[in-house]
Amino acid sequence: MIFKKYAYIAVALFSVAIQAQKEGKLKPTKHITVTVPEPSDICYDSKNDTFYMVSDKGMIFETDKDCKVIRKHKQKGHDFEAVYADGTFVYAVDESNRTIYKYESKTFKLVKSNTIPYYGARNKGYESFDFDPINKKFILITESNPIMLFELDTDFKVTGQTDLSNFAEDISSARFHNGFLWLLSDEDSMLLKLNASTYEVLQKWSLPVINPEGLVFDKDGNLLIACDDMQRVYYFNNPEKN
Repeated sequence: MIFKKYAYIAVALFSVAIQAQKEGKLKPTKHITVTVPEPSDICYDSKNDTFYMVSDKGMIFETDKDCKVIRKHKQKGHDFEAVYADGTFVYAVDESNRTIYKYESKTFKLVKSNTIPYYGARNKGYESFDFDPINKKFILITESNPIMLFELDTDFKVTGQTDLSNFAEDISSARFHNGFLWLLSDEDSMLLKLNASTYEVLQKWSLPVINPEGLVFDKDGNLLIACDDMQRVYYFNNPEKN
């Protein structure tokens, strides 16, 4: 009887694990065309209830909740691929020179820049960047070949790294939301939900969009995906309630 009891428990746990890995599908509720050229990433500023987007041309755009541009700033000669905002500062990551730029939100004045060395081609650098509010650390992720997640302290010193290459063909964006780490794959058109501490993949969803580059959640928990070539933002309901 004891053996049967544990056998049932093992089967139940295995079933839960299979369900967690089962891939779902998300359908957009709408999409809009934005005036941001080649949007590479998008983030939400909860303090000001606005979004920030970056483009391949070294541009940072602040938009309203409908993704209409309020203001913009250009950093010449740069290739911004990731963005994060905390209400006081905006951080933009240049893929080609492996540098994180920190700007004052109100003025776009450059406060500081930090270079995080990484080998490889200029277009195979950092593609994703965000801050983990629970564990108080930044993460910086390379695009592909390999997909490396670097953990940074608040002084931008590397404190750890994890290879995520078996998760997807590439990672184009990352966001911490609701206690989890969410990743976006451009080449696989896929959304992944991870344990924020162990980086275990908990769930996956396929996305019916072309060239998804940016991932963000709004204040209501709805998902927005920015598409580079299409110059569009797609809206989805909260995937956790899907």
